[in-house]
Amino acid sequence: MVIVFDLDDTLFAEMDFVRSAYRRIARIYGHELLDPMLNAATPREAFDSTGLPIEELLMIYRSHEPDILLPWQSLFTLAALKNRGHTLGLITDGRSLTQRNKFRALGLERFISPDMIFISEEIGADKLSGEAFRRIIDTCGVGVTYMYVGDNPKKDFIVANRLGWQTVCLLNGARGENIFSQDFKQSPEEYWPKILISQLTDLLGFDNLK
Repeated sequence: MVIVFDLDDTLFAEMDFVRSAYRRIARIYGHELLDPMLNAATPREAFDSTGLPIEELLMIYRSHEPDILLPWQSLFTLAALKNRGHTLGLITDGRSLTQRNKFRALGLERFISPDMIFISEEIGADKLSGEAFRRIIDTCGVGVTYMYVGDNPKKDFIVANRLGWQTVCLLNGARGENIFSQDFKQSPEEYWPKILISQLTDLLGFDNLK
């Protein structure tokens, strides 16, 4: 089976990256800025609380090398799937530098080979275009069972569903924190995943599907 993952709020909690950026900003501009940022409801509110130019903060946010760790559930699941002989991949929307920095910080190169990483900025197309999914099929071939694991019903599953992939949604993110809503009623049924799991280790019960 070829099992392809989303990155943010699937393999790790995106808020860990956000808080890492806040800490980096505080180290540069003053530690007194950290608490107001951490207590803000959104990154934009956090940036506004500093009184600093938004462009400078966004540059740090997007380009810093994050202080983040792969949750044990992700580490255990990826290691088990790889040991079972599955091919693992990554499809993620975002900027190349930002997503590559996350990938390296999490140590995902242990599980996912370079030719199975697809970042929207690098290929010039987001998930909804289907380009990354088609490239995965071109790489791995037909007659293979494919699975996509994500968290966002608005964009993670619709293309994979149409291609006949198994689709799995991790509820409540990698650690109970989801940036994007998981209200399925906001999307048509064709956008919904086929399988719901409450923690990533649950995936180990579905890796033999056809």
